Amino acid sequence: MEFIAGNTFGTAVFMSYGAFNISYSMIYLPGSGIIAAYTDPSGNLSPDFQQSIALYLWAWLILTVIYTIAAVRSSWVLFLDLAALDICLILLAAGNMLQSNSVLNAGYAFGYLVAIMSCKFSGRPRLRC
Repeated sequence: MEFIAGNTFGTAVFMSYGAFNISYSMIYLPGSGIIAAYTDPSGNLSPDFQQSIALYLWAWLILTVIYTIAAVRSSWVLFLDLAALDICLILLAAGNMLQSNSVLNAGYAFGYLVAIMSCKFSGRPRLRC
């Protein structure tokens, strides 16, 4: 929808996070073999798995911060949504690095906030969130 409207920034942002969702889900699909690579012979995940997820999230945080800075001149809704996503990614990456469930839960809560903000302020009055 953003591409048709001529909003190339919005198109880049939404396409990037579409790619993020696809790539993140691939980590957990058994056919990809990523989980199997981090599983020891007894069937437990190695601590390196959470560190790898943290590095993956830090990389996405860098891109998200760039988008957040660029969104200052775009719209306040997109800026607030990306700022909340920045906090979400920081908490999720830190939670994985520290292996702390409480920090991860805070990150999940910010993830819900991002989803609700995206739904409520999308500019489409027919959407029920």
